[in-house]
Amino acid sequence: MAFYRETPIAYIACDPPALLHGGFGLIPIPADAVVPSDMLALGGGELLSIPDWQMLINGTTERLDFTLSGVSDDTIRLALEDAPSVRGAATYVGTIHHNDDWSIASIEWEALFEARSLKISRPQEQNGQVTRSITLTIVHGDSTRSKSPNAFFTDADQRRKHPTDAIFSNVAGINAGTSRRFGPRD
Repeated sequence: MAFYRETPIAYIACDPPALLHGGFGLIPIPADAVVPSDMLALGGGELLSIPDWQMLINGTTERLDFTLSGVSDDTIRLALEDAPSVRGAATYVGTIHHNDDWSIASIEWEALFEARSLKISRPQEQNGQVTRSITLTIVHGDSTRSKSPNAFFTDADQRRKHPTDAIFSNVAGINAGTSRRFGPRD
């Protein structure tokens, strides 16, 4: 039977950078293509949800929420202090692969997102225990504006922008099944 020793990890390139993993305690992370120097990854507590993500297609973007539950007071304090610098920061999400003794075998960075917001929940009590959660909203691509539809190059559109430009004056004569030879006329 195969055993998979994996821990989710997230690097947020805010100021100062944040490095979180899905377990408890600190894990030393060596520098690589994403992490600029050796850092300690803060245990974010229990990862409540890591949603599946899709790749960006045809300008469609999605918003994802990563939720950490049972976070320590230090993590809450850091989140409150650094929340303003998180908006717009590059966010790398990956997986730490562990050896049999739980040392780091490798880190696989799987996706690049952009952080939108960092929210801290109010304390909730369950079975006599109080827990707080941090939710990081990230997006793939640009979700702050919608893109305009495709434009058609017509003489009227061009003359609206530039009244003396006649570059598209022959467009009306071109339709499916016809072609226009460009260059000097014979």
